[in-house]
Amino acid sequence: MATWREVIFRVESQEAAELVVEDDRADVILDPLRWRILEILEAGKSVTEISDALDVTDARVLYHVQRLAETGVLRLEDGASEEPREWRCLPAAGVIRVRAEQEGSQATEGSQTEQAIPADVAEQFNQSFREAAEGMYGPSFQMSVNHNRARLSETQATEFNRRLLALIEEYFPPGKGDRSGIKYGFHGVLTPIDLHPLGDAVSED
Repeated sequence: MATWREVIFRVESQEAAELVVEDDRADVILDPLRWRILEILEAGKSVTEISDALDVTDARVLYHVQRLAETGVLRLEDGASEEPREWRCLPAAGVIRVRAEQEGSQATEGSQTEQAIPADVAEQFNQSFREAAEGMYGPSFQMSVNHNRARLSETQATEFNRRLLALIEEYFPPGKGDRSGIKYGFHGVLTPIDLHPLGDAVSED
């Protein structure tokens, strides 16, 4: 049985009353951030308004609304403005219904199902975190939970990645640890998380 995602826009200016998507465009539309954009769109918002609402850069919003526009679920209107930040995003229908992947079906090529941290891996780490809090590992062990964000040059990001991988290679490959110790896990994700804001000049200071 198919499952559906639906978002309703309570305005009367759309080109169609209902838009149903059940082809490959669904994979594009159901990207979590793109779907969130649709959920907050209401009668229409500018790129800047969406950026402020979701706390992501306008450049990132522009990328995603352009992808949504390619699928036909929204329209981009520049209003004669040359500033993409001012472009308005308007829903293409009063109701947009998207067919989600059926439970148990195989993911199609290019689908949005890839995860840097698979659910089972996240649950394993969360379970261990709860066990550590209850004292299962005793009074002495090492634990570090970090969430860090910074703008880095490509050179800086490359150097950080190189040094991190060197540490992993030193401690975690088979035979490099200490069999008398407890088992530790490390799952790292280094990835760009946002684009540079539109029109934001880099200071020379």
